[in-house]
Amino acid sequence: MDPLTAIWLAIVALGAALVNGAVGYGFSSIITPIAILWYSNKVLNPALVIVEVAVNLVLLTRERRLIRLTWPRARPVIQTILPGILLGTAGLAYLAVNDVKLVVYATLLPLVALQLLGFMWPVQNEKRAGAAIGPGIGFLYALTTISGPPLALFLRNQGLSKNEFRCAIAQIRVAESTLTLGTYLAFDHFLNSGLVSFPALSLLPFLFVPVLIGVPLGTLLLRSVSPEFFRRFVMAIDGVLVSYGLSRVLVALKWFSNTASEYLVATLLALIGLMAWLALRGLPVLAPSEWRSGAPGHPAGSSPADSSVPVPDSPPDSPP
Repeated sequence: MDPLTAIWLAIVALGAALVNGAVGYGFSSIITPIAILWYSNKVLNPALVIVEVAVNLVLLTRERRLIRLTWPRARPVIQTILPGILLGTAGLAYLAVNDVKLVVYATLLPLVALQLLGFMWPVQNEKRAGAAIGPGIGFLYALTTISGPPLALFLRNQGLSKNEFRCAIAQIRVAESTLTLGTYLAFDHFLNSGLVSFPALSLLPFLFVPVLIGVPLGTLLLRSVSPEFFRRFVMAIDGVLVSYGLSRVLVALKWFSNTASEYLVATLLALIGLMAWLALRGLPVLAPSEWRSGAPGHPAGSSPADSSVPVPDSPPDSPP
């Protein structure tokens, strides 16, 4: 392992952990598009999944008082993710490296754009919709370790408070990460796929330490910064990274020349910049003063919109 690359991996992991601690998701969707420039998904995914088992358990423990309330909303997705995980694991084990990278970038880019623009589309039949997206979520996670953006698009439209959103997404991610790790191990044992290998395990110290530091700091960070501004700003940065990664993998696949890829990435960056300007110009940068100071009824670190009662028929005061 190149020591300098490993140090860069740790730096990126720290930034991704800050985001995950702040908004409840985003670790893999930030670190993956950068880290697969250095490592293949077959090496990177198992290490990230092991880390995310621990991270998601911690996040779920933090919001454990809301598990009973949000379980009906998470259950349809959890009950249907396993077939997708099996298919995604097969793809990871047997698809070419650059093909997997193309799936990562091509999936992330439209999801990043939708979140950057604040796309909202409440689902009327949550149970049916959750069951429908479950296999797709499982497939994406097992193949790319990325499921936060599509899950966020689904859950944040449903009138959940910030903490309810975190609890629901943590339940789904605990299920998908543990099932994916078990599937990786099963493929290793029965099909000799070599997923949970020494190169993958050697990345763990450079991921776990930044996570231990970054997740608590991310929770503190969101007390002073507007969560909606922070989330959209992160999506803008993610869009830049994904655009660059997509241009590189298209060159590696010989679909684009170097010159054509430069034009492509310039066009994508211009679009991301325009969307970021439109998305961020009207949003406050700082969180409400009562949220930061812990005014009566709104303890520090809790959104004034937080409530223990779901309000699916009305939009949330501030999306998570």
